[in-house]
Amino acid sequence: MKDVALDACCLINLLAAGCVLPKPGDVEEVSKGAAGASDSSPLGLVLHVPTVVTDECYYMYQPDPDDPDRLVKTSIDLRPYLTGGILRPCDVEGEAESDLLVNYATRLDDGEASCLAVAKGRGWGLATDDRLAARMAIQEGVAVLTTAELVKRWAKRAKATDAAIAEILTDIRRYAKFVPRASSAEAAWWLAHLPPA
Repeated sequence: MKDVALDACCLINLLAAGCVLPKPGDVEEVSKGAAGASDSSPLGLVLHVPTVVTDECYYMYQPDPDDPDRLVKTSIDLRPYLTGGILRPCDVEGEAESDLLVNYATRLDDGEASCLAVAKGRGWGLATDDRLAARMAIQEGVAVLTTAELVKRWAKRAKATDAAIAEILTDIRRYAKFVPRASSAEAAWWLAHLPPA
């Protein structure tokens, strides 16, 4: 699996992590080919984002410039990530994917339904922390990655130190208000690296 459709929750979590997704300008250019992009990406994956997902990524928390101890909602601008090739825009195409979308949208939010329709239709993976979306994806034969699995994958590829992992997990908890459910596959790894609040 090299191609993954990324839902809004996972995307915001990765943006909050700071270094799991390269910031635009931190890399010269992400290769235009899928194989090249997966080789140069810190995750080793090509991340695709439907338009409806970009529309759902409104904000995350960041330190207030006037008071760093206070967090304020900060608008998310995905344009640099999309134009720089770090994220690949995609949308539901064709009758088969449209039919999948209609079917999934009866049970999922628009972003998760679009991601799952695209992933199923194209043989991609799905990145989501939504339990229902993950369960439906597995039933449909679609591989699922969670935020915790993506961060663990980044840590392994980057040979990150425990201190670096702890900092990233703290940033995700602080800026995206996310910690994986205790029953999730990588919860033990996450909690072992996450400092107390």
